Amino acid sequence: MDLPELIEELSHLTAPSRRVDAKLALVAGWQRKATRTKGDVNVIWLFPGEEVNRLPEFTNSLDAALELVGILAPGHVGGFSWGGGGKAQLNDGEIAEGVNPAVALCLAALKARRRNA
Repeated sequence: MDLPELIEELSHLTAPSRRVDAKLALVAGWQRKATRTKGDVNVIWLFPGEEVNRLPEFTNSLDAALELVGILAPGHVGGFSWGGGGKAQLNDGEIAEGVNPAVALCLAALKARRRNA
């Protein structure tokens, strides 16, 4: 999935989404590894230097969203607000609005990545 499509999808979220969390992880460099054991499928997510059984909830957790900002837009400074949704801005980029502050931060990080690409 390319950045404009993911930005559009995030812009229209009405609630946090694990499916979108997975797409964000792939953009950020995570790799998905599926293994099959006796008919069960186990998914392990790999990030350089890490192996985890569960992805961070980027669209639901401020801590996870800030981690994503650090990966996609290192060195950027910014802020976020909440109340009837969320807004976020990195450096002098456009203000990103989302269903919650975590989504807004994810959007701001993707837009910064797109701007710097």
